[in-house]
Amino acid sequence: MTFADRYLAAGGRLAEPCAAYLYWRVIDALAFAPDSEKVAVPWRELGRADLDPALLSSRLEEYLHALFERYA
Repeated sequence: MTFADRYLAAGGRLAEPCAAYLYWRVIDALAFAPDSEKVAVPWRELGRADLDPALLSSRLEEYLHALFERYA
């Protein structure tokens, strides 16, 4: 959620309006639904056994909630 803020702080500029931010971020997040498991495979190979399907789903839901709180 802080990437755009850091980008702006470094001198970058974002396109307007904020509705576009919400649209593209939701589209990006939904690319991992309903199978957020595919994100965990490379991490598990590196030893992150804690990334189970329930945790991944809850993180995706939290991210979507944060998007709507910030941009909607």
